Amino acid sequence: MRKGSYLFILGFFFFAFLLSGCAKTRKKEFQIWTISLRPLFTSYMKQVIRKWEKKHPGIKIKWIDLPISAIQQKLIVGLASGAPPSIINLNTDMALQFKEMGVLENFNKEVPPKIRKRYFSGFWKSFAVPWYVAPEILMYNAKIFKKAGLNPNLPPKTWNQLIQDAKIIKKKTGLYGWFPAIKFLDELQAQGVPVISSDGKKALFDNPEAVQWLEMYVQLLKKGYLPHEAILLGKSYQEAVDQYQAGNLGILMTGPQFLERVKQNAPKIYRETRAAPLPLGRGKVYSAACMNFVVPKNAPLKKEAVSFLLFLTNNKNQLKFCQKALVFPSTIKAAESPYFTQTSLHSLTSEARAIGASELKYAKDLTLELPHKRDLNEAVQNAVIKALLREKSPRQALHHAAQIWDKFLK
Repeated sequence: MRKGSYLFILGFFFFAFLLSGCAKTRKKEFQIWTISLRPLFTSYMKQVIRKWEKKHPGIKIKWIDLPISAIQQKLIVGLASGAPPSIINLNTDMALQFKEMGVLENFNKEVPPKIRKRYFSGFWKSFAVPWYVAPEILMYNAKIFKKAGLNPNLPPKTWNQLIQDAKIIKKKTGLYGWFPAIKFLDELQAQGVPVISSDGKKALFDNPEAVQWLEMYVQLLKKGYLPHEAILLGKSYQEAVDQYQAGNLGILMTGPQFLERVKQNAPKIYRETRAAPLPLGRGKVYSAACMNFVVPKNAPLKKEAVSFLLFLTNNKNQLKFCQKALVFPSTIKAAESPYFTQTSLHSLTSEARAIGASELKYAKDLTLELPHKRDLNEAVQNAVIKALLREKSPRQALHHAAQIWDKFLK
């Protein structure tokens, strides 16, 4: 064999050896998709990822952050192509849509009971691991309370008292006392009113208690105690925020983190603002929205993905995130941290944070697990709007919506 041929063959095998070595050291990779965390939480996410990767040297995590408007469609494309991300951050409504498709992992099987118990029971779901939570508290304007002859040191503790205070504020000051973002089904559940049968086949919200609750709103609107914009239901929240910051609203239901906006946008209103717990309804439960993580059944490196999302949502990492994001944890121990429980005499923010944390033991993500959810929600919203506009009586409107539900649920 000529020398040149020998060197060529030797070089070929050496190159092949290098390639095989690279293949052996190449790390396995999975993706996690989150919603709108960059740039504020870039350093936090990278730090958590680095810590987990250090304990799992053969695995690399690729983090992709997306706007909420894009994540569902991209996930559908990923699932259809057979190459989905391994972890996806979704709100409960979104997660339920993919659960209905049958494409999500069951965490009751993947996560041991001991680990599941670290989360508040009101937020744990078989199809999603809870992350951060957004409870609401009462914020009220002490100056408006005084002007109406109400004691600002005695905020409303019951729903009846809240409604009475709102009426007094309107009568005495001309300002609206309350501007609810009506979330009818959540409110019924918080009041202990049945919404759907235990087998999920029949609507129950056309009952006398539900009719009475809707009639309350109809009368408040009719007599001028609520602004007409309340008819927009959940979409009216931003208008309520604007009115509160302008000093034209007595009581606002919102997350404690909203205080920072008031402090920046309306410092005079901030100085008059007090915080109090929401009235607890007969159902002994608060409605609180929750952000979650899901894992597709055909996700790459599923075992490792579950390991990472449990690491990301453990007590320590949730507490760090909540301190940065001004939100609340879904784990019990993190909510017991002095950051949430200790208050400063001159700090409204710490007081509001402690109130929000104290509500978590009663809080629950009240999003209903139902098929055809969009159609069912639309039926209830239309019923509420028709009742508020007095196009139908509350009884007629709810009965019609229940009939629509029953057709979908059979």
